[in-house]
Amino acid sequence: MSEVLRPARGTIEVPIDSVETARLCASIATRLEVCDDLASEGWTPREEVLRGCVDVVAGTDCTVVSMIRSRNNGLPTTLTAAGFEATPRAIDCAMREIEMSARAGAHAVAIGFLSSQGGIDIPACSRLRDHAQGLGLLVAFLRTVDLVRDRAQAMRDLAQLRVVRVVTAGVLGWDAGRLSLQERIGVLRADAEVLSHEASRRGEAMVAIVPGGGVRAANAQDWRAVSPHLHASCRRSGSFCLDELVALRLALNA
Repeated sequence: MSEVLRPARGTIEVPIDSVETARLCASIATRLEVCDDLASEGWTPREEVLRGCVDVVAGTDCTVVSMIRSRNNGLPTTLTAAGFEATPRAIDCAMREIEMSARAGAHAVAIGFLSSQGGIDIPACSRLRDHAQGLGLLVAFLRTVDLVRDRAQAMRDLAQLRVVRVVTAGVLGWDAGRLSLQERIGVLRADAEVLSHEASRRGEAMVAIVPGGGVRAANAQDWRAVSPHLHASCRRSGSFCLDELVALRLALNA
């Protein structure tokens, strides 16, 4: 067995928006987060693309996550809390897209609704979680957690929701560059402490932290200090780079 394909000590989740990229990733990545228009941070994928990605990973250990962020929900398209508010229209769109994701064969969905007060919308996300789980899907949380006002409360909310994992850059807002790498790792350590405490208190599995935003092979060992699970687009000059994914996998296997 090649070095790249040996069982990994950590997991790699790669956001993608095409079946072609799925083919390149399927034997190396742990999960593919499928979306539409990755350059704009992604929207709910088209059913045919999602189904194609599911077909590509068949027979591998790689699984498919469907991003739930409708283009038709009437919300602002900006990467702010207002763009992820759980309005009735947005919830209805998300419910239908979760059904589409299950129909296409996805293994999980990633949700991320926020309240008008700038926190995680527990009622809305609980409704979506229950709907997804009823269709046999795992539920993860999007990087919208970085838009909340009270981060510690958000971690407690995620524990209450019992999602399997959360992608986060460890910053307030969408610009990962506003803090240094070590500052971001410090934020995620604090997140982990809250999540660990909640898991122990509830007698449940801990929500996994998945660092994302500027994650590369060159800094993988730094991120491993806080989590063995990484979210990386593996893009160079705006395009997916297989060499970067291979390097990231080797770094995690080291």
